[in-house]
Amino acid sequence: MKRINWLFITLLLAACSKTDKQFISEAEALVEENADSALCILNKVENTGHLTGEWKARYWMTMALAHKNANQSMSEDSLVLYAIDYYQGKDSAMQRKARALASSYYWWRDSLTQSKKLMIQSMEESRRAGNREETVSKLRSLARMASLEKNLEEQKHYTNEVIKLDGGDKNHAALLNSLALEYYFHGKKDSAIVTLERAIAYRDSAKDSVYIWRDVMRNYADLLIGMGQYDKGIQLHEQIMEHYRQSKAFEGNEVGSLFSLSHAWLLKGDKQKARQYLDEVEEYETSDATRFCVIGHRMVLNYASTGRYNITDMAEYANEKRDKREKSQAVAEAKEKSIQTLREHELMLTVSRQRQLIFFLLLTLSLIGVIIVLFALVRHRKKLLVEKEKEMQQLNELLAKLQQAKETKPQPTKKQSPSTIVLTGNTSENVSLEIANLLYIEAVGNYVKVYQLCNGKVKIDMLRVTLKQLEDDLRSYPTIVRCHRAFLVNLEQVERIESHSNSTQLIIKYSNDHLPVSRSNMAQVKAAIKELA
Repeated sequence: MKRINWLFITLLLAACSKTDKQFISEAEALVEENADSALCILNKVENTGHLTGEWKARYWMTMALAHKNANQSMSEDSLVLYAIDYYQGKDSAMQRKARALASSYYWWRDSLTQSKKLMIQSMEESRRAGNREETVSKLRSLARMASLEKNLEEQKHYTNEVIKLDGGDKNHAALLNSLALEYYFHGKKDSAIVTLERAIAYRDSAKDSVYIWRDVMRNYADLLIGMGQYDKGIQLHEQIMEHYRQSKAFEGNEVGSLFSLSHAWLLKGDKQKARQYLDEVEEYETSDATRFCVIGHRMVLNYASTGRYNITDMAEYANEKRDKREKSQAVAEAKEKSIQTLREHELMLTVSRQRQLIFFLLLTLSLIGVIIVLFALVRHRKKLLVEKEKEMQQLNELLAKLQQAKETKPQPTKKQSPSTIVLTGNTSENVSLEIANLLYIEAVGNYVKVYQLCNGKVKIDMLRVTLKQLEDDLRSYPTIVRCHRAFLVNLEQVERIESHSNSTQLIIKYSNDHLPVSRSNMAQVKAAIKELA
């Protein structure tokens, strides 16, 4: 007993005394796959001021990466600037990573100049280190920065750098598409067309083929329509629609092309075709943005047809959006309140950790009493298991009597339920069976499986009906009871009951299937067996 006491104390101390370094290591293992969990673990580090050297750098790096992967802004630049200084001359790879994370921080803070400076510095270090993968990734980030800044020359430069390092246009449709749009916004429509044609040249062989068909091809067709090449744009959109119909990968993307076709035919002056394609758009479940565009486009189309505006639909849409916004604000306020409550709870947990030493002292004094209680509980559990085993034995004996009575007892003469019944589903199918031959019924989704004995073999029929409906239909047969939320069983076909530590099962004759008995249904199964026996 003394040896067990010391072992129990050791395990408790080990479980309750994780260090800050262990928390940091756990967060590092989780940060790529589950950033939110990593943040929760890092919040358990009680005193970051006591961290020094590598552990302090690792803490800030993991915290910054977790914020980035969770798409959350970071609160202070010391998170990663300390790591940049620490890894100087020690670990160039970690220093490059720290610079990239610092760039993300400044991007969140709208310090675009500082963000770009750090990303360029990190990219140049990756280039000098010969790490092509890192270099390409950071060049992509710089191209996106240039796009958001509407800096055409820089975006063009970084995009061409990425494509040069990767050996060609293939698999860079997203970059080329973004560059083409920037050309278009700067009024360089011919350059936009050429850039989009570079991307769609690999539309059937690139890894991002789906993206090319879903986004680039549509942008290309829309640009042609915007430049007045209506017939070519319409033909291309119809080709896109045909491609969409041949693959489930584009399911739901038809709306964009249908809307563009409606717009193009309206520009050509064919209001009938424009209305036809717009009607097809409304057959799909669309987003709020698409719905707004459809309403606006229909207003223009009606004006072109009748010379009059009707703003009723637009007003109804605006009222609906206002209601949704008010509900969203209410949800956001409730969420903020929940977050505040959680923070207060975390603060309470921090205070409780400081009281752990007192807890351990009290635990040592009460440990012997706990072990005695556990020992008593074990003995009580053993006693319950013995009692349960005896009860299972009695139930099995009653089942045996039930089987014997079934074979020897004459049929009663008083009015009783018919021995044959037809089970009807929600559709046209039905199942006819002898109640005595029914083994059990199993619920499977919106259907049930009916297992019955037919000519010495187990036959399975399917019905589209709920188990509750069949339970009601069979309520007049006392041998049919529910043993589980998914099973009805004929007790006359139960060979025996088996009980394990955490479950009870009914063994069915002929099929040897094992049906579970839930705790909530155990009492009625016992009562039915005792009553029938």
